[in-house]
Amino acid sequence: MKFSRYIKDKINYILGFIVYCMIIIAYTRAMQVDKDISIVIITISLIFFVAGIVINYWKKNKYIKNIENIMDGLDEKYLISEVIDKPKREENLSYYKLLKRANKSMLENVTDVKNTQKEYKEYIESWVHEIKIPITSTKLLCENNKSEITNKIDEEIEEINNYVEQALFYARLDQVSNDFMIRQIQLSDVIKNVLSRNKKIMIQNNMKVELKNTNVLAYSDEKWLEFILNQIIINSIKYKKEINATIVIETIENKENVKLKIKDNGMGIKKSEIDRIFDKGFTGTNGRNQKKSTGIGLYLCKRLCEEIGMELQAESIENQYTEMIITIPRNKKINE
Repeated sequence: MKFSRYIKDKINYILGFIVYCMIIIAYTRAMQVDKDISIVIITISLIFFVAGIVINYWKKNKYIKNIENIMDGLDEKYLISEVIDKPKREENLSYYKLLKRANKSMLENVTDVKNTQKEYKEYIESWVHEIKIPITSTKLLCENNKSEITNKIDEEIEEINNYVEQALFYARLDQVSNDFMIRQIQLSDVIKNVLSRNKKIMIQNNMKVELKNTNVLAYSDEKWLEFILNQIIINSIKYKKEINATIVIETIENKENVKLKIKDNGMGIKKSEIDRIFDKGFTGTNGRNQKKSTGIGLYLCKRLCEEIGMELQAESIENQYTEMIITIPRNKKINE
């Protein structure tokens, strides 16, 4: 609280004091009291008045700063009325009671929202579990009855499976902090798992893969990192060149982190769109032309990277290449 603003709020008290002084002067003159006595009375009154103003300002400012410090330490700001001390002054007590009532209503609303989100997440997880069963059965059927038609069906089923996974990870997005385990992992294992998963569709699309220095250790959550890398590989396949389509995966190490780079020689991204590719729902020109984009995959990747202490960046030149760079810590420190 600024002192100038505080004084402005106290203008009525100041005017009242001025009137009081004028009354004292008028009274002492009327009673023919010695002028020095009048000056002493006004001086003493002024000292007490100014001291009262200053002390009151100091107390209020201290109270407000204490509340601000408590607020800064709270993750959920709406709980402020639950942790601050009950004020002693009646004027502050009224505001405190109003704040308690407002916060009670807010807590009820927050609880309702959390319960709704929990039910939504549980429903999505249940739905994903149920739909995974026919997806797995269909893939197995295609595997045992190979033909041009079943290969095409298998390709479409894998795309559906990817969308189902996106729905699951999207539902879990707000609770990532409760669903990850940071540990030392071998990046080459993560890369192999993702490539193995996409092996069939990559063969069907005549895509080559080059691995460079991938036998590197880093700290991350293996499950989430696999999902992120899988989304990037899928995009490279979607927007590949018709001839000599290639994905290069390499790592660059330093003391602090490992940069996992995934570079393809596909369609690339327009310069005017590169800054928006991580926006929720953004499909871009390629996505609209190919009719293969939901605008969710890269958004999820970016959000997940932020949640588990990684960074995700993109570089691209249209009709030349796209390179996604995941920066992964080499120690156990994550976002706190």
